[in-house]
Amino acid sequence: MSRLIALTTDFGASSPYVAQMKAVLLNALPEAVLVDVTHAIPPRSIRDAEVVLRGAAFQFPVGTTHVVVIDPGVGTARQPIAVQARGLTFVGPDNGVLALALGEAHARAVCLDRPAFFREPVSATFHGRDLFAPVAAELAAGLPLTEVGSPLEHWQPSTLPQPMLTTGTADGETLVADSFGNLLTNLPARAIVPQAQVWVAKRPVRQVRTYGEAASGELVALVGSDGYWEIAVRDGSAAALLQGSQHRVRSAVEV
Repeated sequence: MSRLIALTTDFGASSPYVAQMKAVLLNALPEAVLVDVTHAIPPRSIRDAEVVLRGAAFQFPVGTTHVVVIDPGVGTARQPIAVQARGLTFVGPDNGVLALALGEAHARAVCLDRPAFFREPVSATFHGRDLFAPVAAELAAGLPLTEVGSPLEHWQPSTLPQPMLTTGTADGETLVADSFGNLLTNLPARAIVPQAQVWVAKRPVRQVRTYGEAASGELVALVGSDGYWEIAVRDGSAAALLQGSQHRVRSAVEV
């Protein structure tokens, strides 16, 4: 049984909240190996977290437990859940942030409704420490998913918009900017055929295979490391050039 627990939050790298969650995990499971995916998700941005998990979650070894705490609805009626998919476990709020795992074939999910597994008292504002971390430690130690909750009947969908793909045309959008200012899109690599013209915010951009193929300052489209198209500026920031992180992206047919 893996003892690897990966943490994704919007707490901030210098936040004491990260340390408090780790303390609960290590008290419950001293042999746990804790990995920080990121704590730099913009506050309350479920969309940013979904994009991060899209690229990172299933890179981890089978048996890994992901604790994902981007939880603007903490303490409300939103459900706390756990999901198992493709050999990994995910623990977090039901607000769309775990939609990637929920959408996998043969995924299993439960609502975390067994208070015996929670840390007492449960803070109304910090379920990451008092609810998600202790349950994640139990699951990482080998407790079956069915022991920590009841079967999940309904859940919140992804916050990411779906692209429209038709023969010869891809219609999508940029989602978020990464730390380099590259704009990550909802268009998978197969959505845009080689040599097709691409438009971003009604500006034509050239397809390239690598950043180095672009001229300095050129706005280009290329397939990023997570298998989705991204918009980039060689030696610059596409987000700054286009004045924002959310824009329409189309290929093959001019808009």
